[in-house]
Amino acid sequence: MATHPTRVRLIGPPQADGEYVGLRAPGADREEIVHLHSYERIYRDAGLYEHIVQELLRCRSPQVAADALERVLAARGLDPAGLRLLDLGAGTGLVGELARARGVGTLIGLDSLPGARAAALRDRPGIYAAYLVGDLVAPAASLLERLRAQRPQALIAAGAFGGTHMPASAFARALGLLPAGAPFAFTIHEHWTATDQPGGFRSAIVELVRSGRLRLLERSRFEHRLTTTGEPIFYELFAGVTGASVAAPIS
Repeated sequence: MATHPTRVRLIGPPQADGEYVGLRAPGADREEIVHLHSYERIYRDAGLYEHIVQELLRCRSPQVAADALERVLAARGLDPAGLRLLDLGAGTGLVGELARARGVGTLIGLDSLPGARAAALRDRPGIYAAYLVGDLVAPAASLLERLRAQRPQALIAAGAFGGTHMPASAFARALGLLPAGAPFAFTIHEHWTATDQPGGFRSAIVELVRSGRLRLLERSRFEHRLTTTGEPIFYELFAGVTGASVAAPIS
């Protein structure tokens, strides 16, 4: 396992609001307590997010999504070198880096946080042809215009949907940017695929598949990562290609 100059202490999740970590930078005389999802703070230190989430908590979603996309491309006989891939919720660029390592020619990143873009350009320069900042929940017209101008032909998203992340309406907008037959791979917490509570995707996925707007080649359950107290968190992988009329709203 790689090391990081910041010492990290994993703190068990309080029932009220999730997981925390204690951070002690080199030479610091006190520990900083940070919520695990305080992305802007964690992204400020190069490599810190990967050290916590990928290494200490053994997160697998980026690799699972990238591997699934590679299988979809192979099954459809598509050359990854000619693909323009939209990386939704791109974060620090790990998914984009994995996609490039699998031969994808052009990466377009999108994240709602300016700090994510800054971290990706700092830590993984040259991975993205464009990295946009914006929110597909209530997107500005200019954001949609800029995304369409990038002509994305495929979609990948590792843990970007459900709960406090992007809702089903944002997923529908992302699909509307793609042509029919576009490869996709995304991962999502299994809780959100089983509920229609706010943040849930159950009915949205059922309707997208029933209508043919998503054609699934794979759906599987896997261990996404560990909590800060060591319990496994399970996600689902969805991978396949878009069907016709992907721009239609989810009913």
